Amino acid sequence: MNETRYLQIRHWDYWWSAHGFAAPAESAEFSITKDETGKDFYFHLDLDTIPALKRLCVPGEFLEEDDPSYPIFLQKAEALCRGELDFFVGWLYYRYYAPDISVCNQFQERGNDIFQVKSLPQSPYYAVIFIREEQALSPERLLQWMDRLSWPLFRQKFTWKVAQVPTREDSWKSYQEERRHG
Repeated sequence: MNETRYLQIRHWDYWWSAHGFAAPAESAEFSITKDETGKDFYFHLDLDTIPALKRLCVPGEFLEEDDPSYPIFLQKAEALCRGELDFFVGWLYYRYYAPDISVCNQFQERGNDIFQVKSLPQSPYYAVIFIREEQALSPERLLQWMDRLSWPLFRQKFTWKVAQVPTREDSWKSYQEERRHG
């Protein structure tokens, strides 16, 4: 039986989208934890769909045009949009190190898991992943993508669950509060 991992959605705007109060979610930022309460951290991900990627291809949105990784980012983005890739890693974050995109994607070419892209002496804790998806990232679609990404990223299959899902009413209250004070 697969171990369970929990997605802890980090921002209310995702739930506003999921409950129909805001535009459909083209991105999701979440922590992956080993427990439903969110205390036992495993990894952190930003998943971005093709519509989000297209907005981020503008110089200065994700990378500056003079960044050495920018041409690689554009090549990966074009390949994703053409259907040649299912996903690519846009960035990996380490506590005290940030590699360029070519280093971020080496694990795939070598058949390793994402934890092997190391900054001596540590593994990454956070990744920005661009996925070949045109549809909004509903909770169901998010779980489908995590199932697809589980093996290529972590070299392990997990059972995925979204934890701490707010009610529609709580989302509405948060949305109204943000509109009043945001």
